[in-house]
Amino acid sequence: MRTDSRLVQMFVAVADTLSFTRGAESLHVAQPWLSAQIRKLEAQLGFDLFVRDSRRVALTEQGAALRDPARAVMRSLDEFGACASMLRIHKERPLLRIGLPPYSHLFARRVALLERFAQLQPKIQIEIALGWSPDLVERVAAGSLDLAFTVGEVIDPALDYQLISHTPCHLCCRSDDPLAARDVVRSSDLRGRTILTFERGLNPSMHEQLFGAAQRAGALLQVDHEMMSDLWLQHILAGDVVGLNFIRKPPLQLRERLCMRPFADAADIALRLARRRGVQQPATERCWQLALGAAAPGNPVPSKN
Repeated sequence: MRTDSRLVQMFVAVADTLSFTRGAESLHVAQPWLSAQIRKLEAQLGFDLFVRDSRRVALTEQGAALRDPARAVMRSLDEFGACASMLRIHKERPLLRIGLPPYSHLFARRVALLERFAQLQPKIQIEIALGWSPDLVERVAAGSLDLAFTVGEVIDPALDYQLISHTPCHLCCRSDDPLAARDVVRSSDLRGRTILTFERGLNPSMHEQLFGAAQRAGALLQVDHEMMSDLWLQHILAGDVVGLNFIRKPPLQLRERLCMRPFADAADIALRLARRRGVQQPATERCWQLALGAAAPGNPVPSKN
């Protein structure tokens, strides 16, 4: 037997208030009409749901047994309505979920690409998730993200990648540091020196790219949770430490006090865009195609025309 969900809603309204008057008020219907509908439901079920007398309304044994299942039906209907509303919104304005490393705003090509995409596709809603590259790759593979920008050699065979840009590594030190006098700094020059690093577990492959050769040459690694921020630059200025940097340019007010020198023993750091293999939703494909046009070094982000 199938029961009209509207009748179930009426039963719940009366069962929760134990009053036909208050139940009718909550549903914005007339009390006599509500009483008639409950009688209709009871006739369909074959038993009474309420004990009615002049002083009170109470649930029968059968009514009490049905109250929680009826509430569950109403919760399911609410979830159905919420899901339908969300799907309607997404149909009208599709959602694109993109993962970004926390420092990716320093990559000019990444910033320009997403800004241009937002201009070209104003009806697509962009949802941003921040995280380190290994975590973002896992989330793309699992389907909780549509795309992710990754830094370093974080490769998953289940994903497609395209190169957005790559940048060489530089050593950042104080202008009065002996290393500032060198045209190029090598790992052997860093023996016994302290290098500020991020925690290896956050991105093991990039950690190896940046710091592996220097550590094997005898450099000391010191974790700094402010990597490549203004505070990181202040830490370099304040002590006998150096940093390895691939995107951070010192602000103008610090450039006389800081020096950047090419670091010979670290591979260029790559910024890539990753997606799952296979058929893509239209919003993902549009962003991917825009990135393809901007991927080659020296190419501008495509204009609307």
